[in-house]
Amino acid sequence: MPDQPSDIREYIYLDWPRVSSLAAQLNADSADSADAAARERIFAAVEQQLSARRIDGAFDFARWTPENFKDGQLVAATGAIRLLDYTFLAQALGGLPAVLRKMSKLEMDALRNSEEGRRMSKTAIQQRSQENLLAIQKVEEFKIDELGAVVRNLYGDVVRIKIRPSPEQPSAVLIGSGYVGNFFDTPAVLSQKYGIEINAGWTVFAQLNVAGAKEQLAPIPVGNRMEDSFEQLAMLMNNAFRVASAPAWPGLSFTPLAIYRKIVSSQGRT
Repeated sequence: MPDQPSDIREYIYLDWPRVSSLAAQLNADSADSADAAARERIFAAVEQQLSARRIDGAFDFARWTPENFKDGQLVAATGAIRLLDYTFLAQALGGLPAVLRKMSKLEMDALRNSEEGRRMSKTAIQQRSQENLLAIQKVEEFKIDELGAVVRNLYGDVVRIKIRPSPEQPSAVLIGSGYVGNFFDTPAVLSQKYGIEINAGWTVFAQLNVAGAKEQLAPIPVGNRMEDSFEQLAMLMNNAFRVASAPAWPGLSFTPLAIYRKIVSSQGRT
């Protein structure tokens, strides 16, 4: 059941084009306002008119079966949310060796000027420094630049969103991808504010993506060798993307419209 109009919410994500489309179809106010507060108000009004399945810790997980979830179905899932920005992670890892070298230098300078360092022999200090350098070299051997390029190609400008409604049902998870531009904060700010996982009553309002039978795709040749070759490449890429991002049952795929939590109401309810 949607929150009452008096409820005050905190949003971290809103897919305005999708919300605006729903509002227009419901004959609700869908003016293309640049005002974030107005957009949140429009979404709350739209949510009140839609019948979304509520999934939280009180959900009957005996009903977590494929036939009970339909493609395009709207859900409002509340639970522990995990935000995974792999592109931001790849960028951060790209600068990791330089950061580690700087930290190692600072550590060794501090060690030499400490009581512990003055008690250590030069050989012991050199050995500590060498151990740090070996650890940094192992990080560099991971070829982080190549890994970052693969991650950027696979995930682009999206943040992976995972929500676990109940800790007692760890396999009942909803997984989706949110466009980074729809988040109210940058990935770096989100990471600093919340870390990877948020367990504070956040709700994801989303549309399910329930695929049909996963049959092996077959080419549809048109007789043009170049186009047929491109189609073959597209099918290979499609398989790669599915391996990278498509969840397997019992995971459920979704497209998020909004992520919010109720913080307080004008009548004092929380």
